Amino acid sequence: MKFQSVIKVLGSLTLILPTVFAKSQDYARHLELSLLFYEAQRSGPLPASNRIYWRKDSMTDAGADNHVDLNGGYYDAGDNVKFNFPQANTITLLAFSAYKWKDGYKQADQWEYIKDAIKWGTDYFIKCHTGKNELYGQVGNGSLDHGAWVAPEDMTYAHPSYKIDSKKPGSDLAGETAASLAAAYLVFKDDDPTYAATCLKHAKELYEFADKYQDTYTTGIPDAQGYYRSYSGFKDELVWGAAMLLLATGDESYRAKADAIWDYPYNKNDPDYFLNSGGPISWDDKKACSYALMYMITGEDKYKEQAFNHSDLMVNYKTTPGGLWFDTNLSAWGSNRYASNAAYTVAMVASTMDASDAKRKQYVKFIKKQIDYIQGDNPAKVDYVVGADPSSPKSVHHRGSSGTMNAMAEPSFNVFPLYGALAGGPDGNDKYTDDRNNYNSNEVALDYNAAYTGLLAFLIQEGLNVPDPKQTWQGAWPPKESTNGQIKLKLNFNGLNEFAPTVSTTGGLTCGGWCVEMDLTSSGATLDNVWGGELLKQEGNKFVACAGWGKGYLDGKGTEQNFYFRIKPNGSMKEPTEGFVYCNGYNRGDKYLVKVNGGGSEPYGWTKGICKPAHICDANGNYIKDSGVINKSTSGGSSPKTKTTTIKKTTTKAAEPTSPSSSCFATKLGYGCCTGCEVNYTDDDGAWGIENGNWCGIPDSCNKEPEPEPEPVKDECFATKLGYDCCSGCDVNYTDDDGAWGIENGNWCGIKDSCSSTPSTKCFSEPDYPCCPSGTATVYTDESGAWGVINNDWCGISA
Repeated sequence: MKFQSVIKVLGSLTLILPTVFAKSQDYARHLELSLLFYEAQRSGPLPASNRIYWRKDSMTDAGADNHVDLNGGYYDAGDNVKFNFPQANTITLLAFSAYKWKDGYKQADQWEYIKDAIKWGTDYFIKCHTGKNELYGQVGNGSLDHGAWVAPEDMTYAHPSYKIDSKKPGSDLAGETAASLAAAYLVFKDDDPTYAATCLKHAKELYEFADKYQDTYTTGIPDAQGYYRSYSGFKDELVWGAAMLLLATGDESYRAKADAIWDYPYNKNDPDYFLNSGGPISWDDKKACSYALMYMITGEDKYKEQAFNHSDLMVNYKTTPGGLWFDTNLSAWGSNRYASNAAYTVAMVASTMDASDAKRKQYVKFIKKQIDYIQGDNPAKVDYVVGADPSSPKSVHHRGSSGTMNAMAEPSFNVFPLYGALAGGPDGNDKYTDDRNNYNSNEVALDYNAAYTGLLAFLIQEGLNVPDPKQTWQGAWPPKESTNGQIKLKLNFNGLNEFAPTVSTTGGLTCGGWCVEMDLTSSGATLDNVWGGELLKQEGNKFVACAGWGKGYLDGKGTEQNFYFRIKPNGSMKEPTEGFVYCNGYNRGDKYLVKVNGGGSEPYGWTKGICKPAHICDANGNYIKDSGVINKSTSGGSSPKTKTTTIKKTTTKAAEPTSPSSSCFATKLGYGCCTGCEVNYTDDDGAWGIENGNWCGIPDSCNKEPEPEPEPVKDECFATKLGYDCCSGCDVNYTDDDGAWGIENGNWCGIKDSCSSTPSTKCFSEPDYPCCPSGTATVYTDESGAWGVINNDWCGISA
């Protein structure tokens, strides 16, 4: 009996523990979730492999206002703006972690996903680099966007694009973007060397731009001032970018660039003073990661001193009572973010140390404590990663995830799971409230997850991962379809000219937004008016009405929501027997064909599976791990090696000399000399060829140094002094203070001086606007003449 009692007690504890204490050391599972968060933040046309069922294409005309393609990249946080400065730092930290802690990603089966996450960002940055000294740094207006609470798919307000150039430069933005592309080169150089080379080319050009034209980027993009102003200046990005390029290329000139700032005798109160940083890295401040990286590359004492002093400071910094790294000023907004940032540079330094080093063990213990706190080992007993545990936040500050039309609307919990998002975190006393309106503690953002993601890979690589049991609680990844969910639509016709439709859901099918599509064509009536809801679109007698301001969500419990429409009868009236309902809105929702008055509903135009979306699971509901990889043909790393056959020379039978008159080593060995110089095999005797099926020695004459060819006379142009070639033609693609630039073979080249020696063709637009280069397309015509566009400015087309 006593034994049975103990078993009962233990059994009850097993049932209770998951809801009482949420702590997890399954870093691999959390790593998978963290990368899902980045998928949820994607902008532009989404791939067919998209795993986030509530995300669809959005902002597909990014850059159209300036006639450039700026599709792709990531939305910054819970808003719908692409702020490139923090986005670039996010990609840099992710890419460096993939380079340095690659084994951690591979052990977690997330290597292809981290590469996808990085490439989604770098593809966008390459698009943003529209001129040699021109870089777009933001898409979307902060004020316009933050005044609206809509999902990115439902945006109707303007989203202008902003750039920096040689006249209004931004060394911080260009320097960080260069760092991200250089770090991406390190990730892709083995798996995709062609793409890696492209990243490196843009990284070098952007760093040159950042270094040559120095200023803070908000000079050219003032809208970013209120959101991501660079408080630390731009010197830290110049060092950070140079350090990453030094790592990528080994070119010592980048070390000289970094040292010029490192060694400069700034006053300690000068904001450009680079040494002895007292805080963690951030989207703004790159000093500490520069300390660590320069030490990792060189091992030299001056870098080591800064790297270890800063790491010791972070490890011994004050914490909350529960152990989270905490700075009174910084951590008031996104405390989990800053704790992860503080630990990231410590992990960089720890990666340089011997495993038996006592200080290294102290560093790893600190890193692990910060991550374990985030994952539930804290007084609030909350796993701060959305979708990781039943205790995880459910109301993070995020427009698309909320499923509501304003931040304060019901439901208070978010309709859509924002898997993997790292919530802001607790206050200095470990207190936390899961409230959508409290963005200090419940905001999510690209930079919040960046260092955290890398640290997960670090801990996995350290061998510290402890797998959790299979997650079977409702809402765990992967999301499941509602098996019994139904939509009900009642028309409630008054018999004269008004309908008062109600729509509801049952079986746990929750819809954050909803729309009803009706066709009155065969009803013998004409639509007159819609109210109590938003008339989204109308084509003849077909219309779509959606939940308007103040309308509730569909709760899956049968609660009815309503709107009204009036008709003009054309004789006898025949009520419609069916309609379409869009669960979760017209632009991103699932479309159902619904028979009115309780006739049932079924998916329309999409396939219902066990999981949501259906393609992420097999027929038995088992998650397919690579279901979200964008291009599976590139999975698996290096290309297959070609099988080769080695021909071995044999001396069993001497061959007749092929060329008796030639002089070569082979004649002493009973072989002839070759007539040509093609080498098939080399051994200690010398170089061998094969002619007429027999071995022959390569003649001595082949080894003579060829007469040097006279160097071709190089075209004269300004670009050669800047390390670029001159163009073979005269077509201008871009102009800056250096001169006129063209593009040949994918590289910038300078327009030759001889092109300008040709008498310039005068045109009507001078002197106010330049003349267009030959072949420029006409985009506008007025009484003055035909106009084209070059460098995003007007130019006159010669008659």
